[in-house]
Amino acid sequence: MSSEKNSPVIKPGVQNNYETAWNEAAGKLSHSDIKDIARKSGVKFVNEKDASWLILPFLNREIKVSHPQINIAYARSAEEVPLWLQILTLHYLITAKGTPLSGNDITFKQLDGGLAYYPTFQKRSIKIIEKVFGDDLEGFIETGEKIGGTPADYGDYSLSFKAFPKVEIFFIFWKGDDEFPREGNVVFDSSIADYLSAEDIAVLCNMIAVMILKKSYEKPS
Repeated sequence: MSSEKNSPVIKPGVQNNYETAWNEAAGKLSHSDIKDIARKSGVKFVNEKDASWLILPFLNREIKVSHPQINIAYARSAEEVPLWLQILTLHYLITAKGTPLSGNDITFKQLDGGLAYYPTFQKRSIKIIEKVFGDDLEGFIETGEKIGGTPADYGDYSLSFKAFPKVEIFFIFWKGDDEFPREGNVVFDSSIADYLSAEDIAVLCNMIAVMILKKSYEKPS
């Protein structure tokens, strides 16, 4: 019999798809073996008094997830974790199978269900970056590094984003020439399918792109 103590936190407010997704994922995590979750997802497990925590990196920040009562917060900030990121964090933890990297890169359209959504995926990831930075791909690199991106050896310009311990996203651009137009793409290790669904991957890549754009709009301090 479950007790109030072992029940997940139910987010207040009007019920919508995001809150439903949060509650469903939190419920699954709340009743899961936390040590097994930590092992499969590659995150740090901490046990303190009557509560346990999972601590995992997201880009250049750390997120803490309490268990069995689920609460999600940044490790070193009072800023609230956006709902979309809370949901992705929960989905990553409950989906993780512990699969090692395959060494095989794939694009979104190679994921199960990804082909039909691929044009929209490109529009919401690569195309919005191209629209803002244009031919200033050096600016893309400089701005992307500010949110945790690391230069990678793909194409002419590329950044790696370590979203979660077992999930690495590569944004790649080729500058083009008189014969071939500028081109961009996103790739990841094929093992990503054992950590996030295609829908979650689409949300993740879109939000990384949005974070880059927001950072580009900030005035230098």
